[in-house]
Amino acid sequence: MKLRWLINLALLIGVLGLALLMREEITRARSIPELTDLVADDVYQVRIARQGEPTIVLNHDLLGWRMHEPMQLDADTEQVEKLLGILKTPVLRSVPEASAALDELELAPARLTLQVDTVELRFGGIDPLGQSRYVASDGLVHLISDRFYHLLIAPPIDYVSRKLLPRDFNPIFGRLGGVPLDAGSVTALNETVAERIEPLAEALNGSPAELKMGDGSRLSFVVSDDHRRWARLDQRLLYVLTDGPELALDPGAEDPTPPEPPVSPAATAEALAPAIEESSPTAPEIEPLPDEVPVDAYGAVPTEKVPYEPPMDPNGIVPGDGSVSTPPVVKLTPDGREIPISPGGPVRQPSTPRNAGGAPYGFGQDPFAPDPPAGTTDPGGAL
Repeated sequence: MKLRWLINLALLIGVLGLALLMREEITRARSIPELTDLVADDVYQVRIARQGEPTIVLNHDLLGWRMHEPMQLDADTEQVEKLLGILKTPVLRSVPEASAALDELELAPARLTLQVDTVELRFGGIDPLGQSRYVASDGLVHLISDRFYHLLIAPPIDYVSRKLLPRDFNPIFGRLGGVPLDAGSVTALNETVAERIEPLAEALNGSPAELKMGDGSRLSFVVSDDHRRWARLDQRLLYVLTDGPELALDPGAEDPTPPEPPVSPAATAEALAPAIEESSPTAPEIEPLPDEVPVDAYGAVPTEKVPYEPPMDPNGIVPGDGSVSTPPVVKLTPDGREIPISPGGPVRQPSTPRNAGGAPYGFGQDPFAPDPPAGTTDPGGAL
């Protein structure tokens, strides 16, 4: 009896397990697929590449999102999170990329490309019926709601953090117009957020402001008289505030940061070198002569023999400079002498040979015999 109850209980558990699996499969079949399987909190890098526009590169580190291209600044976390919402956007319809007319969908080439870590999304045109956007990824062409395209075409400045100071910059001392600021005014700037950021098109009329950290790091601005506009010259950006902060001056405050190291003349010359090079006229580049061949000091040793050519006399007569004369006519004697012959004249007879017997000097002698000692008489009788 007890065994029967155990069998029935096991069967009941098996039936319940199958029912749960079937329910999960039905729910999964009815659910709308998402564009990617990525989780926004786990994303490390975002890259937006657009035709004719600078590429935007955003990286996530321990302090938050930061822009690395085209500027190196803190990124607006809220703006980046809005963009990453595209990872879980529902897919309305999908077709294989091989069977889609990519040129008609404006996907060949794509208008822009969004790369999130290793996943690449290529964005095309709009579906005229449902006003949805075509997106190609991983061999498929998806149709999604066009709610994120304005974030993809936004200028890079829209992804810059609107906080006046960087996240890793905590000043302890500051000056406005050369006068030290109150410590409370310096600390309050850490929480200052701009209403908007604009490119700095022209110089801002105002007072110079300098903020310094404990290690001597500094950040410079130009502040308008109403303290609402802060121009950061190193990034050519203008931070526009809704209300200017209260900046109380404390002329008696001392700078606790380390003093600036003295600038050496060598460092000054090195800093001015690029400006001098840019202002100086560029020397014309001297091209090598056609017959000059650059020599590689570390190259292979040439094996071909190059005939020796003696240096030319710069004052000598070039063959083309003078008139061409008739070459001299000579006659060679059996002993190797040259007898010049004048054109049209009689042949000049050779002088009497050294031996009176008529045979040339040395005729019939051993060519390998040693020379006779000095002062001796040769066989022909000549000294």
